[in-house]
Amino acid sequence: MRVLVSDASVLIELSKWSLLEAIFALPCEFAVPDILYEDELLDLHGLTREDLVRLGLRVEHLDPKGMEKAAGYQKRCPQLTLHDCFAITLSAINEWPLLSSDKRMRQTAEAESVEVLGVFWVIDQLEAEGVVSNKTLAEALAVMLEDPRTRLPASEIRKRLNRMRGND
Repeated sequence: MRVLVSDASVLIELSKWSLLEAIFALPCEFAVPDILYEDELLDLHGLTREDLVRLGLRVEHLDPKGMEKAAGYQKRCPQLTLHDCFAITLSAINEWPLLSSDKRMRQTAEAESVEVLGVFWVIDQLEAEGVVSNKTLAEALAVMLEDPRTRLPASEIRKRLNRMRGND
């Protein structure tokens, strides 16, 4: 089964939109570095970190070489947090895709030939696999569109929202 390494922001956003539990029904596994799990997965809108593990989240540990590699990423790109660098490293070492919407993380991962996927990929997979209804996805997209903190392109949100509502 395909494993995807997620950064914290994707999981937090999916929880805010009530879609986090649904991703564990997709035909893939989700993993995070242990340091990210401990430090960043704090506000998951009713879900605990332990709930995520019960749902299937993999919590992975980096060995000393991996930790060195992560420190190297942070040295080269100081705008990235150590947690970001651990996620990129976990992806690079295992050749697992990275799930992130952060531009700097994406650029760093792509420079390392790591496949990068984003929130829209998750939304599209939830739709394609029929994990949640189009109505539920449309409601989540509408919340995304109205949230002033959403950094996702409004045009892409609207495109999917129209499709979910049958307005293609």
